[in-house]
Amino acid sequence: MSAFFTRARVDRLTPPHYGPPRMAEVKRPLMRGMAEDFRELLAAPRDLWIIYAVKLLESISYFAVLAILILYLHDDLRFSDEMSGLIFGTWGTVVSLLTFLAGFVADAMGQRKALIIAALTAVVGRAMLLGSEVAVLPLTGLIISAWAVASMKPVMTAAIKTHAPAKIRAFAYSIFYVVMNLGAFIANHVVSWLRISLLGRVIRPGEVIDGVGPAPEAARSALTESLIEQFPPEKVVVHSDEAVRAFGRMVTGGRDFEYWTSGDVDLIRAAAEAEALGRELPAAPFGLSGYEMIFAVAAGLAVISLLLLRTLREEKKPALPGGGTGARAVLNQAAKIGVGLFQEKTFWAYLLFICVLVLVRAIFVHAHSTWPTYMIREFGRDTPQAAYWSLNPLLIIFITPVIGSMTSRLSAWSVIMTGSFITAASVLCMVVQHPLEGLAETTLSPLFGDWLDYRVAGPILFIIVLSFGEALWSPRLYEYVAVMAPPGREASYMGLTQLPMFAAKPLVGVMSGFLIAAYSPESGARNTELMWTIIFATTLAGPLIALLFAGVIRAAEKERLAQSSSG
Repeated sequence: MSAFFTRARVDRLTPPHYGPPRMAEVKRPLMRGMAEDFRELLAAPRDLWIIYAVKLLESISYFAVLAILILYLHDDLRFSDEMSGLIFGTWGTVVSLLTFLAGFVADAMGQRKALIIAALTAVVGRAMLLGSEVAVLPLTGLIISAWAVASMKPVMTAAIKTHAPAKIRAFAYSIFYVVMNLGAFIANHVVSWLRISLLGRVIRPGEVIDGVGPAPEAARSALTESLIEQFPPEKVVVHSDEAVRAFGRMVTGGRDFEYWTSGDVDLIRAAAEAEALGRELPAAPFGLSGYEMIFAVAAGLAVISLLLLRTLREEKKPALPGGGTGARAVLNQAAKIGVGLFQEKTFWAYLLFICVLVLVRAIFVHAHSTWPTYMIREFGRDTPQAAYWSLNPLLIIFITPVIGSMTSRLSAWSVIMTGSFITAASVLCMVVQHPLEGLAETTLSPLFGDWLDYRVAGPILFIIVLSFGEALWSPRLYEYVAVMAPPGREASYMGLTQLPMFAAKPLVGVMSGFLIAAYSPESGARNTELMWTIIFATTLAGPLIALLFAGVIRAAEKERLAQSSSG
């Protein structure tokens, strides 16, 4: 049998079995196997469950911030669309770069200390996002929080290897991935609801304590009517007093007409007089916008993470050069670790595999850049493309534990490769979108009539197939990295997995823009089938190249496993 279908007990860190699968290993009923894995997981050390809890809290916080960050930059900090996009993109690139460096630092200082520092920077950085009155404050907060985001993922992933029993390590990584997607699902839905609910409100602590509510509508309307001549509308708008309302939002710190209090009415009147006389406008009372309230929740969750991490048991501290304990000793040791890794032959084979997989992982860059624009231009601006995409984390939550248990006795290599081919195949659903639309309407309309939108059959099937492929390869990639990492170097290897993506993201972004402009323009002829065919080809190239170099990659894996079992 081909080495591609090899069954290796990599979770036990024993040399892989390169022959046909042993029947004793294969014949394990699914439900019984999952029950056994869950029992083992429930009996796992307390520290593993602390990592899961922190991962959930951090995922909710991270995806919540990510969902509204660019809106906050534009609406609260008053940056232009172009500048908001530039800041957002730069922040993401900095996070990717710091992830590469964070692994070395974590291996030098230890996982517990690295996670506590990361949680502390998350608390400080996200709390600084509340200070939108002074733009430099939230921008500084973004820089500080970048270290938290960059450090949390590789260090927590390495901590799973440290604290999970070897027997269920593959399953433990599957649950870790489920927890991350559960956080994403919660953040995308709850934060969307909060953003809309809090839109146009400004939360002022004093008013909440005193129970102050909006002023009577007659008083608010009388104010706007009296100021229309001073602030005439520049064009036809829904409300003739929209310019006054916009001025009021600026003066009150973002509060909409519906929520103006009596104090706001007096403040807006005083500000209008100052504006007419050319004087400086009065400062808005301290308050939190809807976006800032979400940041406050994210900072609060980071505080809980910090408290949980303080209860984490200290693992064996890495020895620093000369017995030093200061920052310089940590940085020197981090540099030594980095140099040492680049001198290892197995490291270069590992890096080759990770670089090749970037072609597969790039589909998620397209999913957040190419796919949304395509959906809006193909099906209309009212298409709920974000709601459609939420099907991905929802599926991951439910199918990953099942797939993880079913494949836990298979080698990480075979599962990753299978998942990569399925991921590539998912793009074909976008290539044949129009035939799938006709097929769905023919087969399903007798049952559902006009209740379903058959036009999106291709995109929906794309998400479903993609999710199954992702559930196979993505959790096992974490395990593969942990297996290939020498003892004490897990975080460094985890961080290095981000280096190829750091280089690829700008290239994929440029490719996405070119494809959209060339094959799915706002107006004119479109050829989206060719666009998705190109994306399919680049995604499929990943597992094909990996198979081409399978001998080198698998030999390095075999060598590392032999070293682990003998050590």
